[in-house]
Amino acid sequence: MKFHFSSVNLWCNKNLVDLEFIIWEVLKYSQDYDIQYVENPEDNETEFVFINTCWFLSTSREEAENTIKYYNDIWKKIILIGCYVQVADKIFLNSLNNLYKIIPFLDYNSVNEILWINTKTSINTDSLKNIWLAAKLWEKKLEAYLDEIKSSQISKKAFIWKWDEVRAYINAPYWYEYLKIAEWCDNNCTFCIIPKIRWKQKSRPIEDIITEAKVMISSWIREIILIAQDTTRYWVDIYWQPKLIELLEELEKLDWDFKFRLLYMYPDNISLSHLAKLKSYKKFIPYFDIPFQHISKNVLKNMWRYYDTESIFNFLDYIKSNFQTYFLRTAFIIWFPWESDDDFRELLDFVKKYKFDWVALFEYHDEPLATSSKLPNKIESKLALSRIKELDELINQIYDEKIRNDKWKIFEWIIEWINWKNILVRRESRAPEIDELDIVNKKQIITKWELEIWGSVEFKI
Repeated sequence: MKFHFSSVNLWCNKNLVDLEFIIWEVLKYSQDYDIQYVENPEDNETEFVFINTCWFLSTSREEAENTIKYYNDIWKKIILIGCYVQVADKIFLNSLNNLYKIIPFLDYNSVNEILWINTKTSINTDSLKNIWLAAKLWEKKLEAYLDEIKSSQISKKAFIWKWDEVRAYINAPYWYEYLKIAEWCDNNCTFCIIPKIRWKQKSRPIEDIITEAKVMISSWIREIILIAQDTTRYWVDIYWQPKLIELLEELEKLDWDFKFRLLYMYPDNISLSHLAKLKSYKKFIPYFDIPFQHISKNVLKNMWRYYDTESIFNFLDYIKSNFQTYFLRTAFIIWFPWESDDDFRELLDFVKKYKFDWVALFEYHDEPLATSSKLPNKIESKLALSRIKELDELINQIYDEKIRNDKWKIFEWIIEWINWKNILVRRESRAPEIDELDIVNKKQIITKWELEIWGSVEFKI
């Protein structure tokens, strides 16, 4: 049997973890059969391509379909996985010549079946709903389909993991890997449909997470990145109170050379006493990825985010005052329904005060099934564009100021890429894949281990 395959992961590092399990599920047969993983999905050696999809935004759905069509057109045999599967357009899928398999969520039986087929499988699209159906009819059918999937998985562990299941750590050459501590979400923000796609939060036991962390460390991974839809809600689904700090304490006890960082933190389940504990951890990278989405109480209320803005100020003030080095990353949704001029000015003042190291800006638009799509008082496009332009200009001014202030500073760094002239390096304070890299000219390197920043992209000792 010959099975030469590759993969494409769209958008989500949480889905990437699932993809790594699927890759290993295939590779474990490579001792007995001609099974090879090809890094480049466009390579002539690649016959099958796993395409891991997203459905969070209309842009991600469009990207999924464009990517699927591209690999279909270059005659790769497509194996479709990820969130788009749950709501795929069956007309689009039936138009493809090279769609060989659809795997709902993480179905290992379906993965194993792929290896023993010699001809194209018939694709059952009866339960895959057309996303553009009329809203009410589509919503009822989609929810019925999702309930059908949930009923088969509700009694199983998060991600359907078994003790004999392992991952292919495809980021290991870069010394980092993602560790998923919980799956799904129950925050029910009005702009988000993840709970309707993936259902409610399900946390993993601490002992399972620590076991996997040990496997990672023994595989020479030196940066573990903890992820979930909301890492700070870890264990709330089990004991009605967060237990993230208890998990981190167990990680901190591991007697190995590694560090860890957290992504997707929310301020409503982290107290100042928790921050004090984080400060004491030697393995914790002070990277604070907190998607506030807004700061106005009015807008937050319409988003169904009910954390206290004063506690946010206290939270950020503590970080800036108590951590010698830190990285503040956040995200904002602009022109959310009912966002007034005063709400927007409040957001501008918030950004000016805290000078975030990185801000992701999202332009609001209605999404099917999202509660916010039913809200009145949508912002006119002309006003909306002027607001995002003003905020974007302010953020870029802050970035320029930070670049000037970084001149002559020394940073811990990791080499990401190298050629005959330059080296791309990632500062330890920055997260892989999502934050900027710095370019180092080889001629400027005098010592092997320390670099000083010169301007925005060059380094000098």
